[in-house]
Amino acid sequence: MIYAGCDLGIVSAKAAIVEGSDLLASEILPYKGFPDQAAVQVMDMALAKAGLSAEQVDHCLATGFGGKAVPHTDGVVPDIICLHKAVRQLNPGVRTVINVGGHTFMAFNITDSGTIGESAVTDKCAAGIGMLIDVMASALEMPLDELIRASAESDHPIYINNQCPIFVESEAISLINDGCDPFDIFAGIASSVAAKIAGLVGRVDLNKEVVMVGGVAKNSIVVRNLEGKLGLRLANLDGVDPQIVGAFGAALMAKERCHT
Repeated sequence: MIYAGCDLGIVSAKAAIVEGSDLLASEILPYKGFPDQAAVQVMDMALAKAGLSAEQVDHCLATGFGGKAVPHTDGVVPDIICLHKAVRQLNPGVRTVINVGGHTFMAFNITDSGTIGESAVTDKCAAGIGMLIDVMASALEMPLDELIRASAESDHPIYINNQCPIFVESEAISLINDGCDPFDIFAGIASSVAAKIAGLVGRVDLNKEVVMVGGVAKNSIVVRNLEGKLGLRLANLDGVDPQIVGAFGAALMAKERCHT
């Protein structure tokens, strides 16, 4: 049987297709227009990659900031439930999960018995971690991948105190106009982002193994800074893209609901 999950965030739509508990295909679609259209498009892309049609999906669930806007689903599941389900499937040894997306970030524990333990979440304007990084890449007029690679070599990161993406962009442009190196600026932003994440993680027990999911988990300079601040190496999830973990969990929940 085929199950699908769609994780609709504020800056990207993600879809996952599973057969049983095996991930058949997944897709990620950044978007700036209508979220419902992005959800349909990313699901069509994932189904095409799996060689399937929408009619072959037995059950589909949505999750994420815009989960209620996803058309043609059989329900919406909280993201923490989906993340827990997926992480337990991919790496049962994980005991702390850090999720950092475009708008919110959270941390939660998984108990030794496999249930969700204490959690902490931030969804204020200042928590737009993924959005903040994208805004910085736009302000510095460079592809994000290039910024990450070059900024990793910075020896003089420049710290920006503002947290709102609008003010951060303004401050970054002022620093560039003052002759500051854009890679030093981005390195400072990465360190600041990692400090914010570490601060949130401090509100729950830091139990090993620790994994980071969400789009920011693909930003190597943020990950490196976070590992340094936490004093550990983050665990892996069997090679699965950390940005589609929520969608994968939604698909696994679709399977579970279909059999209850």
